[in-house]
Amino acid sequence: MYKILMIILTATVLSANAGNYNIKFKGIKLGEIQTLDTLKDNYLKAEVTSRIARFFIRHNYFVFHADDKPDIKDAKFRRDKNMLLFAFYQSLTNKPKHMLYKINDVKNMTIDCVDSECKFVYTKKGKVNGKGLITFDKNGEFLKLKEEIASVEISKK
Repeated sequence: MYKILMIILTATVLSANAGNYNIKFKGIKLGEIQTLDTLKDNYLKAEVTSRIARFFIRHNYFVFHADDKPDIKDAKFRRDKNMLLFAFYQSLTNKPKHMLYKINDVKNMTIDCVDSECKFVYTKKGKVNGKGLITFDKNGEFLKLKEEIASVEISKK
């Protein structure tokens, strides 16, 4: 009886934690992200849960990456050209009050954090190519990222 109770309890905890974050693109839910820990490796992996998205993507996973493609099978890969993952990671780990990151001669990223939100702006050749807002709860835990230009939204369930 004890073993059955432990199996049921473990299964309940695992299913409650499954899909901790939703990811949307242009207002359409693509899927669920299990963990943000992969940000330190410059990628996010989402399980495609929407039937419509699965029809178009034709893979079980959607991987948004900044550097080289991670070794993940059955995935659709998309390169982060607008430094969204960098802004997300810096906001989660450092929450800089004001920081200008000069990437090279033509690209830079500005991140400004105040209280429970961080705003970021990515410019390339003097033109804004990405901007958005990352919000946190009163305990500093991540709630939502909304990128305005690419229409990407990641939110805690």
